[in-house]
Amino acid sequence: MTKIEWDSSLSVGVELIDEQHKMLIQRLNDLSSAIEMTQGEGGIVQTLDFLIEYTDFHFSAEEKCMAEHDYPGLDHQKKQHEEFKASLKNLVDDYEYEGVTRALTTSVNVFLHNWLVNHIKGVDHKLGEFLQEKGFTGKTP
Repeated sequence: MTKIEWDSSLSVGVELIDEQHKMLIQRLNDLSSAIEMTQGEGGIVQTLDFLIEYTDFHFSAEEKCMAEHDYPGLDHQKKQHEEFKASLKNLVDDYEYEGVTRALTTSVNVFLHNWLVNHIKGVDHKLGEFLQEKGFTGKTP
């Protein structure tokens, strides 16, 4: 399976968001590995559960930051976040119903990886530029 390697093209220039993106990528790569190695239900379920919780946390943090800085693309971002969460939930439902299948592998490898990378390189980069123009770097203390 394809792994996502963090590089500067994925940085949005806002430390807080970049760190959260790194965690999402790491866990998505963990899910790919668990499926590929058929590590058993525990590893896959644990990683899926984490991804659901962490995407909620991350998307909420991003949306709060956008609202606080009057980001004009907030509604569009929220819509994309909801679409991703729905797709992730469908992935979980498929796994719970059918287990590891070629379709599950393809969904993780193609959809989730591509969605995340394209989202970061597209709309999240625009958000990062906007926040930097406002003087917000999201540096953690």
